Amino acid sequence: MARQVPTGQAIQVSIAGLMSKLDWSRFVAQPIQKDQTKKVKQVDLHVIAEKISGQLNITDLQLQGGEQVTGTVAHTSEWLSPVLRELDERDSTEGVAEPLLVKGDQPRRFPELKNRFYNLVGRGNEIITIPNLDEKRFDRQTFVTPVNLTLIPKDDFDLLRVSTNIGEKRDAFTMPFPNEEEHPLNKTYTREFYIQGGRAGDNIHLHASLNKATKNEIPLDRKARTLTIGSIHIQTGKQRLFGIPMGSGRIRLEWYKFVQMRQQNEFGEIEVIDTLQDVGIGYYGIAELIRWKEGRSLL
Repeated sequence: MARQVPTGQAIQVSIAGLMSKLDWSRFVAQPIQKDQTKKVKQVDLHVIAEKISGQLNITDLQLQGGEQVTGTVAHTSEWLSPVLRELDERDSTEGVAEPLLVKGDQPRRFPELKNRFYNLVGRGNEIITIPNLDEKRFDRQTFVTPVNLTLIPKDDFDLLRVSTNIGEKRDAFTMPFPNEEEHPLNKTYTREFYIQGGRAGDNIHLHASLNKATKNEIPLDRKARTLTIGSIHIQTGKQRLFGIPMGSGRIRLEWYKFVQMRQQNEFGEIEVIDTLQDVGIGYYGIAELIRWKEGRSLL
């Protein structure tokens, strides 16, 4: 609750019980004429609470001049709390004696986990779906959460684009392949991250929870720019990291190699053109989500 306070005057605040965020009220007073030479001498705070138990904490009180109320932005700790659970790998090995003896790595129990991990394994351009559901109740959606992607290619590549799956075609002036209208790179998406060039075994980290993007621990360029690969020019916006909405989210992974192709032009002549193709680059990695549950608003 934010309220304007005339300087030099006292204010009385009463709080009756805990309010949800939907019931939260903001009171704006009429503009006042204030004397900037005077200071607040005294503030009296009276708390009235009925039919409650527990402890009430008051952390701060803001006195604000002017005609506009400063909006508050709640920290996630005020209404979210981490989900702690345990992962028991033995749950799926009942009735199997020493199931991993050959590998020498027996099933383990991991208590008090607040992260979820999904393995990513694929080849070529793919759309992966990352579920964001309660693992015990698949009809129960969890909160929007940042996703940390770790990607390791099995082959060298000339371009990687990671994006959401919602987008539209570029205009004709910014298409990198105007003569190949259906080329995937002629489309742009709401969130994209381009990585120009890499080798097999590179560690690529796009970690939204840390606002960190690196390749082999070296920070990646996140500015809007034009990428040049041979004679190909690709205009990019600001590079953005990713989140997973309630329920699930789809992330596109596009791996390309630079290829020179021979083709016949409209005059019947053979010409060599530069292009980027999906040649089936293999990759693996991990998608990591930090789990949250709804907490209770704090006053």
